[in-house]
Amino acid sequence: MEGDQQPWQRTGQAPPPPDTGSQPPLREWQRNTWYGPAPINENPFDEPEDAPELREMRSESLNNRSGAFWETESGPQITGGYRFGAQNAPEQHSAPRPAGGRERESSRKRNPLLTVIWSVTAAAALWALLYYVVFAVRDIRIVGNDQIPASEIIRLSGVRAGMPLLSVSGENVEQRLKQNPLLKFRYLEKEMPGTVVLAVKEREACCWMTWNGILYTMDKQRMVLYETEDLSVRPATLVRVDGLEIRSTAMVGQTLLLERPEQQEIFSNLFLEMKVLGCTELIEEADLSNISSLLLTTRDGFTISLGDASNIHAKLRAMLITRNELIERGYRGGVINVILPESPVFSPASV
Repeated sequence: MEGDQQPWQRTGQAPPPPDTGSQPPLREWQRNTWYGPAPINENPFDEPEDAPELREMRSESLNNRSGAFWETESGPQITGGYRFGAQNAPEQHSAPRPAGGRERESSRKRNPLLTVIWSVTAAAALWALLYYVVFAVRDIRIVGNDQIPASEIIRLSGVRAGMPLLSVSGENVEQRLKQNPLLKFRYLEKEMPGTVVLAVKEREACCWMTWNGILYTMDKQRMVLYETEDLSVRPATLVRVDGLEIRSTAMVGQTLLLERPEQQEIFSNLFLEMKVLGCTELIEEADLSNISSLLLTTRDGFTISLGDASNIHAKLRAMLITRNELIERGYRGGVINVILPESPVFSPASV
């Protein structure tokens, strides 16, 4: 009956908590707790009637999901809680972990491929720095040149400032220097961090000959340094060579091949010893047609009989001493026989 109703029943409020007598007072967080049956068909976004201040803090477009917040492609992203996706199904997200040394270390352990990639990249960068920057060519020194300018030798070698020092190859430089037959490659040295030392030798023409209507000048290794069809040219300071048996025609920059190997050896030894003793310019002609009876002719008219090619050094030395003595005695011309270098024989020219 209405008279038997409690005040809280007539107002529709929740019943007060039962009096337990000795029950301790409620804590702050336990107060204002709602008692009674659960609400049915209520909007979860609505605020309770006893907390209107919370409604003022909410967006007006929260209930109908309108606004930039809800227009993203994948819906609202809620960190550390639930996210309502396309099917309105809550999806649990774990809270982000704080960054730290242990986290980075464990990340590297979990990603060995990433560690390998970073290591390879760092090694490649270090190698490129050393190869292209630290060990780059900065100085080029030419050693052994006399007539040919160093700038021309550097141009022919292909070595230039700024190129990687480790890429400079002695074999490539030697091949490039062959463009000039007067140059002979000796060696190439690399001095860290960026210096190249290139040693060369200038080929010297020591003799000339004519064959098949062509005049050739050669060095002591029979390298052809110059050729011409003008036979009126007579190199004044070079030795004319007669009697060579040519195997094939040679061009400038190539070695003249002879039919007999022993004649090749005699040629090389004779001009080498003449270079050592400094008498190349003294000799006008060398007749090598008979390897058992080699003949030289000096520019002042003496004929030198060497015999065979044995003991060439001693024979040439005996010839120089005998010639100087004969000139002091007033002789001009004749035959000096040095087949026995320790006992030279002189035959004056017939009047």
